[in-house]
Formats: sequence, structure tokens, C-alpha cells
Amino acid sequence: MPYALRPALLALLLMLAGPALAQQAAVLTPDQLATVLRARGFTDLEGVERDGDTFRIARSMRYGEPVENLRIDAATGLPREQPPLTEGQARELLRARGYAEVTEIGRDGDAIRLRAVREGTPSELTVDARTGAVRQ
Repeated sequence: MPYALRPALLALLLMLAGPALAQQAAVLTPDQLATVLRARGFTDLEGVERDGDTFRIARSMRYGEPVENLRIDAATGLPREQPPLTEGQARELLRARGYAEVTEIGRDGDAIRLRAVREGTPSELTVDARTGAVRQ
């Protein structure tokens, strides 16, 4: 093979293999997965298995309530499907973030309205049941 073609062939091979190699390297380790899920309110992970691009978790807890058969994207750590937070989970989410005296006001679709106290200051908050985002 002429010497001039070798760099071009190498570049072509790297272009073709590069995305596949990058995708393999992008998969979370079990420790990383646990960290990402803990940040999203999941604890007590049991039966964690990897199946291709998905982690399957047989049982876990999310803000104090049991969750079974959780499927998580192995690259991002995001749940593949996830039911919205319940009012009880929203209360636990706020408690975990330093709020006390958390009580429910009501719910409008995916918006859970609550009252809570933090550092002596009462607040009315809204928790997005789909994302867990908290707004005042």
C-alpha cells in the first residue's frame, strides 16, 4: 500500500470506529449510577443489572416510597419512564432539601403546591411532579 494512503485509511477507520468507542466509554459505572440516582431521590437500590444501554433496578426507594422495576439509561442515568411524584414524595423531597413543617395545599396536574418553613421563613412552593423541580 502506498505510504500516502495510510493516513487517509487510518483517519477513515477512526471516523468509523470513533462513535462506537465513545459510546462504550460513556456508560456510567455502578457507583456513578448510584450517585446520579441519589441526587434524584432514589436510595436502597437492589438488583442492579446492566442490559445493553439500560440499567435495570429491581427495587429501590424514591423519597420514602418503594419503586420497582426501574429502567435507567446507562449513559445518562435518567429513568426511561417514571411515574410522577406523589404528594408524599414531594414532601420528602422538600424535607431532604432542608424544609420543615411541610404541608400540602393542593395539586394542579403535575404541579404539587406545598407550604413549608426553612430557616424560620415560611414559604409556598410548587414541586413539578415530573422533574422534581422546586419553584417558589
